[in-house]
Amino acid sequence: MAKNRNEIPEKLTWDLTTIYKTDKEWEAELTRIKSELSLVEETDPGHLLDSAESLLTITEKMLSISQQVEKLYVYASMKNDQDTREAKYQEYQSKATALYVKFGEVYAFYEPEFLKISKEVYNKWLGELQKLKNYDHMFERLFAKKAHILSQKEEKLLAAAGEIFE
Repeated sequence: MAKNRNEIPEKLTWDLTTIYKTDKEWEAELTRIKSELSLVEETDPGHLLDSAESLLTITEKMLSISQQVEKLYVYASMKNDQDTREAKYQEYQSKATALYVKFGEVYAFYEPEFLKISKEVYNKWLGELQKLKNYDHMFERLFAKKAHILSQKEEKLLAAAGEIFE
């Protein structure tokens, strides 16, 4: 039979306080990111290609939120893996998975909207705003996938179905 968590020497356990100091900190971050995604959902779709600055700002925001969602997910998964009998951390993992799905739904606009830009305009913006070059590889990969990107509505539907497959 498996040992209880409190019977395992601390030196043999993960130190998850390097990710979040406490569960309350994790919960606060979850709430904050949910709010941030709600704001993005209201403000960003339809504005990605307003300007080079808009493309940069929305891209950087998306990548930042993605990292924060991943951090929440890793913590929840590792907490759950420590002791799969602990219902609290099963719930954390479920909430983190739901947040991942919500992130996909909220940013379902990004690829279809980005691919409305012509290569000429993109290259012009790249010359005007040097910071866009930090993401050139990502943008070039999107251009390469152009024939396979669904519409925003289809991408959102597919993202919403993500929780079914978890």
